[in-house]
Amino acid sequence: MLARNPLIERLRAGQTALGLSLRLATSPNVAQMAATCGFHWLFIDLEHGPMAYDTACMMMDAGLRAGVTPIVRVPGHDASDANRALTNGALGILYPHVDTADQALACARTARFAPDGIRGVPAVFPQLGFDKPSLADAVTTLNAITCVIVMIESAAAVHNAGKIAAQPGVDALFVGASDLSVEMGRPGDYQAPAMREALDHVAAAARAQGRFAGLGGIGDLALLGRLVESGYQMLLAGNDLDFFMQGARARAGALNELDRRS
Repeated sequence: MLARNPLIERLRAGQTALGLSLRLATSPNVAQMAATCGFHWLFIDLEHGPMAYDTACMMMDAGLRAGVTPIVRVPGHDASDANRALTNGALGILYPHVDTADQALACARTARFAPDGIRGVPAVFPQLGFDKPSLADAVTTLNAITCVIVMIESAAAVHNAGKIAAQPGVDALFVGASDLSVEMGRPGDYQAPAMREALDHVAAAARAQGRFAGLGGIGDLALLGRLVESGYQMLLAGNDLDFFMQGARARAGALNELDRRS
């Protein structure tokens, strides 16, 4: 029985946890590759990503086997979406566009079994290595190792961050920096004073309630360094498409430069 969530263990130890967003990757091998490269969790995006659901399930299983926590961003707050992802191997659910405390509480409850929530009881438990412990043990274990991450993507969510973080069952506040910057009228301007104030406010709200803070969408290393110092631990480092394009462009550019010199 696997019975652990490496992401949560790392966050509780006060360490930074780096996530890899999957868009191009369709081979389960990428989970082990991510682990080898130093990533700690997989971002499996079912809100915007093109991945088919059966492929997403294979990636969840591969993440479990490689020790890279599979986190699934569901399309919305519907309990059936979270339940389906958790049944098939997710160790955490990332809920988009959580603006209020009531929404946060409802999301948290969809990811856990009674009495803590309304998660449906599956026939199999990939997170437990497909072992079949007693149902009481399985429910207790899965409630403990499943993480609930709510996305802060609007000015309203930033304003309500303290109340959102206070809801039982919420483990982390995760800023969707791109959406937030657009919503605030400063697309991509992560250094804008209002944006910096919002980021600091969310980190403080999470810290005050004993929750973790995370974010995605920011590539500036200097800014990320300051945000890590302010309390952000769960970082979405980038996606496979961008990494491929950056590496491929640099390599092609270098080789084309050799050709021009010759």
